[in-house]
Amino acid sequence: MRDIKVLHLEPTDVCQAACPLCARETDKNFRKDRQHHLDMYKLMQAFDADKIAKLDKMFMCGNYGDPAAGKYTLNIYREFRKLNKKIVLGMNTNGGLQNALWWNELGRIFHQPQDYVVFSIDGLEGTNHVYRKNVTWLRIMQNAQSFIQAGGSAHWDMLVYRHNQHQVDECKQLAQSMGFKWFRAKVSKRGFTNKLEQPIGWGIPSMVSTTIDCHANLNHTGKN
Repeated sequence: MRDIKVLHLEPTDVCQAACPLCARETDKNFRKDRQHHLDMYKLMQAFDADKIAKLDKMFMCGNYGDPAAGKYTLNIYREFRKLNKKIVLGMNTNGGLQNALWWNELGRIFHQPQDYVVFSIDGLEGTNHVYRKNVTWLRIMQNAQSFIQAGGSAHWDMLVYRHNQHQVDECKQLAQSMGFKWFRAKVSKRGFTNKLEQPIGWGIPSMVSTTIDCHANLNHTGKN
């Protein structure tokens, strides 16, 4: 535990979206009716104040849920900031949950230069919902703008498919005009379907096998 410097939390398994290739939709064993929320009490059972104070970074990026859906997400970020003034805080989200006030508060908490929120926005109003099902594009824009106006550093991450590839440049321009600090367009590693076709002229991400030296597999002597 003393060597952990970066901590990833999944504060909830709740999400309003129904993205076709997400584990929420593809995992047959996942139960949407069983909703869980992580709070500081449970966290402090595993990480005390001293351990949190020694972290370099804490971020939330859900596998089954969106961090913005967590009942205690804001409180967790507040407490981590209180216990560690220099920690980098980050989050990945579809951006369509909560309201402008919630995002304004998050922007105030994320006041350090390297803090960030990655908004996964796959196109403009007429295309984002093709993959990000049940996510309201106008709500994303309002939330992102509120976060940016509060001083937050917002990043726009766009999955490119054939149905939205013609909008990449326009999305980039919109991101810049809104004050996003960073824009990236990429092809999904999760594959394609009949409605989510590979974009023309874009390469498919390749997986490369290699040997990884993971510090989590090392014992106290530093040997495997």
